[in-house]
Amino acid sequence: MSVDVLAVGAHPDDVEVGCGGVLALCTRAGMRVAIADLTAGELGTRGTRELRADEARRAGEILGVQSRVGLDLPDGGVGTDPEHRDAVVGLLRDLRPRLVLAPYSVDDRHPDHAAAGRLVRDACFLAGVAKWGDGERHRPARLHHYMLHSVFEPTYVVDVTPVWEQRAAAVAAFESQFSADPGDRRTAIDGGFLDLLDARARVFGAMIGVARGEPFHVTGPLGLDRLPDPASGEGPVYRSFL
Repeated sequence: MSVDVLAVGAHPDDVEVGCGGVLALCTRAGMRVAIADLTAGELGTRGTRELRADEARRAGEILGVQSRVGLDLPDGGVGTDPEHRDAVVGLLRDLRPRLVLAPYSVDDRHPDHAAAGRLVRDACFLAGVAKWGDGERHRPARLHHYMLHSVFEPTYVVDVTPVWEQRAAAVAAFESQFSADPGDRRTAIDGGFLDLLDARARVFGAMIGVARGEPFHVTGPLGLDRLPDPASGEGPVYRSFL
């Protein structure tokens, strides 16, 4: 199966947190979308491998993606073995995406997140090298990075206001991670993390004059065949940048 968009996360729930709104927009537009979880999140303080797999399945159904796969790389050790790169190359050659979304590769409080971004970046190049590994070569047209913990200056922001409730439901499907009552197993993402995601979406939405937005980073310029067409006939809209 070939897909239009492949979103890669280090752990189940990374994709929903970072780019779930964009995936919902893509599936609503009839695009073929897949999610790949590099690990099962087995080192997580809460939840089991089996429970998180079930939550990931439900989240994917909410977003309407065509498939979700797991590569079973070691949680806490993403990118520490050359075979990890081979596994991602194989994934890209199997699914043959046009666009790949991955975590921001420069910095993040969880080392797996940035490592996943770098791993996917390297694999996107090597998947297009005919003499590298097995399978028919395929290089995605673009690789874009989404935001997890570390904040970056976005290359662009996507208006996800129309699908925000759907995105929020996909994140909430991971009850083991984002439950309002974590019991005696509290983690760093307890105590208002979902409120933080909403607030951040509002801030980035304000940058482009919409209610909520998802930020992305791209290395190098995005090409246009004409000047962007500013919205007309709607009156002045507040934007945090001109």
